[in-house]
Amino acid sequence: MDVEWVMEPFALDGLIFVVSAENPVGSLTAEQVRKLYTGEITNWKDVGGADEPVAAFQRNAEAGSQTMMKKLVMDGLELAQPPTERVVETMYGLMEAVRGFDGSAGAIGYSVYYYANDMRMAEGLKILQIDGVDPAPETFRDGSYPFTSPYYVLRRSGQQAPEGAKVLFDWMLSAEGQRLVSAMGYAAVNP
Repeated sequence: MDVEWVMEPFALDGLIFVVSAENPVGSLTAEQVRKLYTGEITNWKDVGGADEPVAAFQRNAEAGSQTMMKKLVMDGLELAQPPTERVVETMYGLMEAVRGFDGSAGAIGYSVYYYANDMRMAEGLKILQIDGVDPAPETFRDGSYPFTSPYYVLRRSGQQAPEGAKVLFDWMLSAEGQRLVSAMGYAAVNP
């Protein structure tokens, strides 16, 4: 029996990049990010920063943010194999690694917007613009921030109220459901 599904985005999040507050770089292009993570760019001076080596931190292979990095950012390119000490198991650990790297401003890392902003994990770090655009709910919704990912609600096609999945599906897309999405730190698709 084939099942048909109805699937709608109900929330958005974005992959953001962080550097030390002392790093003079405030914005990178999507292409520069890719080159930093393939190892093609190895010095911050090549992207408008100080003459300092780039230390690009990554998450472990099983992490959701690592999957997002490959899918949203790398555009089919292989990530450079980082030294073991630059592969971090937790989101908090990655933020701490970038914040405390070797006493310099050479580190870069990534996280999802929710963790960095709403859970305050990026305090003391600079969240970079990408292509001149700040990562924010508005730029996720309007598509101007390039590294955005939707979360979906789905149900079987043909379900009618008051079936549980249909009720939840409709509620997640309602004004009340969208307020909850925003209150929880994600970008509502319908503000």
